[in-house]
Amino acid sequence: MDTPGENRPSGWWFPARTTAYFLVVAALCLGTLSLLGLRQINSTNEMNSAVRIDRAGRAAAALLDTTVETTVRIDSQGSPQAIIMQDPALLEPDDVWDELLDDIAGVNQGAANLFRYDEDSGSFDRLSTTFRTPDGARVGGSQVEPGLISVGHPAYAALSSGTTYVGQVPVAGRLRLAYLTPILTTDGTTAGILAVDVGWVDDLNRITEETTDRAIATSLSLLAALALICVLVMFRSFRPLHRLTEAAHAIGTGDHDQTIGLTDRRDEIGYLARGLVKVSDLQRTLEHRAYNDSLTAVPNRAALVQELDRRFAQLDGNNPDSHAFALLIIDLDGFKEVNDGLGHQAGDELLVALARSLCDSLEPGEYFARLGGDEFALLSATSPNIDDHVAELAERASIQASGVFSTSAGDACVSASIGVAVIPEHGTTSTEAMRNADLALYEVKRGERGTSKVYEPAFADAFDRQLYLVAELRRVLDDEELTVVYQPIYDMDGNVRALEGLARWHDANGGPVSPAEFIPIAENVGLIDQLGSWVLERACRQITEWSATYDELPRVSINVSTLQLRNPDFVRSIAHLMERYPAAQGQLCLELTESVLVPGHGDWHQPILAALTDMGICLSIDDFGTGYSSLNYLHKLVVDQVKIDRTFIDAAIEDNNQHQLLAGIVAIGKELGLSVVLEGIETVEELELAQTLGCDLLQGYLLGKPMSPAMAAARFGVPHHHLATAPSTAA
Repeated sequence: MDTPGENRPSGWWFPARTTAYFLVVAALCLGTLSLLGLRQINSTNEMNSAVRIDRAGRAAAALLDTTVETTVRIDSQGSPQAIIMQDPALLEPDDVWDELLDDIAGVNQGAANLFRYDEDSGSFDRLSTTFRTPDGARVGGSQVEPGLISVGHPAYAALSSGTTYVGQVPVAGRLRLAYLTPILTTDGTTAGILAVDVGWVDDLNRITEETTDRAIATSLSLLAALALICVLVMFRSFRPLHRLTEAAHAIGTGDHDQTIGLTDRRDEIGYLARGLVKVSDLQRTLEHRAYNDSLTAVPNRAALVQELDRRFAQLDGNNPDSHAFALLIIDLDGFKEVNDGLGHQAGDELLVALARSLCDSLEPGEYFARLGGDEFALLSATSPNIDDHVAELAERASIQASGVFSTSAGDACVSASIGVAVIPEHGTTSTEAMRNADLALYEVKRGERGTSKVYEPAFADAFDRQLYLVAELRRVLDDEELTVVYQPIYDMDGNVRALEGLARWHDANGGPVSPAEFIPIAENVGLIDQLGSWVLERACRQITEWSATYDELPRVSINVSTLQLRNPDFVRSIAHLMERYPAAQGQLCLELTESVLVPGHGDWHQPILAALTDMGICLSIDDFGTGYSSLNYLHKLVVDQVKIDRTFIDAAIEDNNQHQLLAGIVAIGKELGLSVVLEGIETVEELELAQTLGCDLLQGYLLGKPMSPAMAAARFGVPHHHLATAPSTAA
């Protein structure tokens, strides 16, 4: 912020600058008008010169025609292009030519010359001229002057080829505007030149130069007069504006004590002054709102960033630890439950009470702000030994932000998760510091809530990896660099009855990426539809390839996300797949997460499942029992199959009650006519238990891990050794 008087402009600078701008514009306008006028005058002079020299050429050719027998060849405009002379031998020095040239010069008011072409030298010799010496004698004495027009002369090339030349030619170190007409024999051979001019070029251009000088002088005079008038008017008009400028600057720098004045005037200045008064009043209100939270009345995120920037500016480059401090981001655990259970009014009261509690516990040098929602930030006081105080500060903040708070709707209980960034170790900018504190808070939320963690570089690595995987997933989907593997599903006789198609991703830089890692990413960034469609396409294509070799094929199961199922185009896309791959009809099974079928979430899925069933698609509930499924509504589901999660059989091995529960689920599923699949078979003991329960289908690493299409096809029609030799005992 500027100190009083710093960079304060004087009262003359603005009007002087405005005057200068006006003069520049005026100069440009005058200059443009003068330039256009001069160009017009120059164009007119050039046109007049062109007309005059053309008339001179015509007059010369006509006078020559009256002296000797010639024929003048003219163009469409009547200008002479060549003079055809019947007897070129006449081109010799003679008084007749002198008299003719004098007549031509008298008519045209310019010089005239007659040349003869010398075949030996290849140049033009002058026979006669109207040019005179200072004593009045004819230049050359009416004798042959050899080689006056030769190679290098601007007109030589045109005249030697029998073409007229109109333009400037050098004479005695100066230029004359001339019309040179070639004299030809009857067979078209160049015999000579009849040259006329209308005077010196610089004499013809003198009018342009004089006009230019006058235009410049007039423009400068006008600009000087305008400058004087503008200076007087500007200084008088802008004096009150200068006062308002100072007042506006004071308002902009936060000096609300500045007296604006001039509000009693009834012109534009007074109107502007009254507007500035309103701006000043509004600024006070907006400034408070901009940097204070409307609910809790504590500083907000913008104020926190401003405070962070101020502290970063104070960091000593030689000894940054001298102004070290800690940034704590505090997030409430259980706040959503308070809002849902007690209402948003109770949630607001909780936030106000919590903010008051934290503010009351602040020590000198500490700074507290609300970031938004149920997130707060706390800055410690600066200290060279900040690391020794971080744990104590985090514990104090946790105590103040945790516990039971009274609201009008009842008591609300919350705890606090805290992420900590130590400055400058964990950031040298506001953005970097808050990002790292957020990453530390994210790690707390992922693990043990209600605790605190100090930022570690590994937190950023995990976040950066997620960003990397998002970008790479988009690329590999576009480039189709994923693969689909197939895990066999066996019946009790050991035959492959189904295959579960699973997407696999091998990153060229980081190796295999687990589906547990990239599937949630695809759902979070909106790529799950593209991923699911790609897997379905590959599976249908693979079924088609197998159908060309094998008469009987196992069914292929593909996992479908709830987000895919909610896509309005999902059913249509499946129908298009069946049209493109007829061999896949009746061979495709879609495994749905059980959350799709939760009671109370509406029956939005019923028409979708019915449409899929009409297309011959098998429907299966995947991981049954791990989330929302209930035996109470299992009979209501429009599905063909239920896959019991491996956690059931894992628990049933050790716990008889779990064994009985698993047996009951299998029995009810079979009673309802559903095909029961038990997944996660990894040991012989688990396999024997599954056989005892009488499940329809079995799946697990003991029977076969996910494998390539070729390896899966090799198992078609080949009984599995564990099942082919083991007896099956139904429960």
